[in-house]
Amino acid sequence: MTRVCAPGGTVMVVDTEASADPVKADAFNRMERLRDPSHTRALPLDEHRALFRAAGLAEPRVTSYPLEMELGSLLDRCFPAPGDADRIRGIFRAALEDDQLGIPVWRDGELIRFAYPIAVLAAKRPG
Repeated sequence: MTRVCAPGGTVMVVDTEASADPVKADAFNRMERLRDPSHTRALPLDEHRALFRAAGLAEPRVTSYPLEMELGSLLDRCFPAPGDADRIRGIFRAALEDDQLGIPVWRDGELIRFAYPIAVLAAKRPG
C-alpha cells in the first residue's frame, strides 16, 4: 500500500482488531476460520502499528468502534461447512461465560449478540 500511495497520501487500514491476549486471539481466529474459511488471522493493534513502521510510515492515528452483530443473522449470511454453524454457536455460548474470544458477547433475550472490535489506522506517506 505504501508503494502505490502518492507521496503525502494516506495509507489506511480498517480491520477487526484481535485481542492482545494470544490465547483469546487464537480462539477468535479459530472461530472466524470456521465461519469463513478464507479468514487468515486478525491482528492485535500492536502488530498493525508495527506493520506501519515496517513500511516506513509514521505512527498511525488510531480510532476504533464496535461493529455489533446478532449471531444468527451473521451465520445466515455466511457459508460455514456442514456442522460448523453449530460449533460456532457453541463457542459463543461458552464465550458468554468465559470471554474466551476476547470480544464483547452478550444475551439479548434469546439472541446472542456480540461486537467485532474494528480498528481504523491511518498514516501519511512521507512526501
